[in-house]
Amino acid sequence: MAEAEYSIIKSYLSKKLYQKTTVLTIWQMCYSENMVGLHIFYFSLGLAIMWIASGLVVHGITKFSKDVRVSTFAASFLILGVLTSLTEISVGLNSVIEKRPTIFVGNLIGGSFVILMLIIPVLAIFTGGITLRHRLDQKKLLFFLLLLAAPAFLILDGFVSSYDAVLLILLYVVFFNLFQSEEKLLDHLKRGAQKKSSAALRDILGIIIGAVLIYAAGKILVDQTIFAAQLLDVPAMLISLLVLSLGTNMPELMIAARSLRAGHTEVAFGDYVGSAATNTLLFAVFTLMHGSFAIETKGFAPLFFVIIGGYITFFIFARIKNRISPLEGLSLILIYVIFTLFQISEILTLSAKV
Repeated sequence: MAEAEYSIIKSYLSKKLYQKTTVLTIWQMCYSENMVGLHIFYFSLGLAIMWIASGLVVHGITKFSKDVRVSTFAASFLILGVLTSLTEISVGLNSVIEKRPTIFVGNLIGGSFVILMLIIPVLAIFTGGITLRHRLDQKKLLFFLLLLAAPAFLILDGFVSSYDAVLLILLYVVFFNLFQSEEKLLDHLKRGAQKKSSAALRDILGIIIGAVLIYAAGKILVDQTIFAAQLLDVPAMLISLLVLSLGTNMPELMIAARSLRAGHTEVAFGDYVGSAATNTLLFAVFTLMHGSFAIETKGFAPLFFVIIGGYITFFIFARIKNRISPLEGLSLILIYVIFTLFQISEILTLSAKV
């Protein structure tokens, strides 16, 4: 969009939100409202496409895992964990292409936080508690939370390097091997891949179509995130942390909804562990693709402490009885609400200074 259009919209929003003395003509105000409404529509359209396409992918991979008889844990942790991250992959690739690395940074850090502080707690509340049945012992759980927190630590100095990316990849490899040594995930997948059927091929085709649609939706979301950040004059990372991190976790939210509808008392915890861990791997991969970059961390410091505090709280709750109770789930959601309020406060504060 042209700079003149941004100027018109910014001026109008300043008057609406902060009572500034900007004088606009009736035409400018109508034009501003229409343009903002149009971008909200585009963003909503991107989320809708992503919701439908992610459902297609999850349905396809679920049937595929049954057809080839891949173990439930292998499908959840490795296959579903990666494929429910297609939304993050799409947004990340588009942000690299647009040379806006802060978008994938905020999206991936926020996405992992959404999984642990919102999706899992919601299931805990509505199912009477979630048993962490996929053997996340203390060592694995600690390493898992360290893996999720690592990107937040690495951006504190305002610079992300290729060396940081290599470190994250090494952490992911170690974490994956903790499961591979016991579950033999790759062996399960290798045996499953040797079994072919027409039904499996149809499922793969559905997965591919869904992936293409997800990529297109990711492009829309990245463009609208850039627009919102420029409009409000706030770091794109804050917009990504607040909005994109929730929108790109729609596949995980859909799995949660299906679990509730089916009346399951336990969730396929491997999917959430795999998806959250994959976010850190993607952070590293996109950093290597883009190259080292400086990042605007204005407003991130209070969010960092909320993130770390949330992960520590999750660990304490998970180790009490190897489960998350409804009351503990409510406490975790409260931390997510605090996280969201901090973001909104920072966005309003920074945009008010324009």
